[in-house]
Amino acid sequence: MGQQRQAAADQAGRAAGGACVWAVAAALFLAVLAGGGCLVFYLALPPAEVPEWLPVAGLSLVALPWAFWIATCAYRLCCCCFSSSSAPEKANAAAAAAGHGR
Repeated sequence: MGQQRQAAADQAGRAAGGACVWAVAAALFLAVLAGGGCLVFYLALPPAEVPEWLPVAGLSLVALPWAFWIATCAYRLCCCCFSSSSAPEKANAAAAAAGHGR
């Protein structure tokens, strides 16, 4: 009975995590589309009619996913390098506590 509850809790956690991944991916995709639109307008409009902020906004929005993933990698490296115990040790301890480490 306890294993069924744990499996249900694990699947609920995966579903919530999966939704977060899709939401972040969609937000980054929309940022790239909006940035691309700004850059297309920058190229299509006559130079006298182009607002000064348009190319800056376009490049910033297109660069946002790069900044996000670089920050994510830096965070993972910092957590891995500066943590007191490594993730595999934590996973093994959690599996042993749950009775799966036999």
